[in-house]
Amino acid sequence: MHGFGHISIPTTNLKKAKKFFGKVFGWTFKDIPDMNYVLFWAGAPPNGGFYRVKKMPKKAQVNVFIEVEDIDTKLKEIKKAKGKVLLKKTPVGEMGWMGQFATPDGCFLSLWQVDSKAAVSPEHPGATNA
Repeated sequence: MHGFGHISIPTTNLKKAKKFFGKVFGWTFKDIPDMNYVLFWAGAPPNGGFYRVKKMPKKAQVNVFIEVEDIDTKLKEIKKAKGKVLLKKTPVGEMGWMGQFATPDGCFLSLWQVDSKAAVSPEHPGATNA
């Protein structure tokens, strides 16, 4: 079985997003400056991150990642089941890899394959409340 592993939420201002979600929900954060990204820990999985956009998109604002052991294998299964591959296996920093697909009816979702040597974990000591 494959569960949700990560959720990406767009924001026009990373600092304000951290302040809002930290204050309202008590989430903790870790900045990833070279990726213009902020990881968040919501207290219970799935956790996720904020990505910066110039203007809030009207569609596809939240990106849900389904954790898999092997993205390449899963994308082949998706294609065989009449889904469409939108993004092949792509590295995400040193944390892992992502891929994207559309279901046969057009719903866009992402896949996540963790790098077993990744330095970032939910218990990462660098996470702060703001």
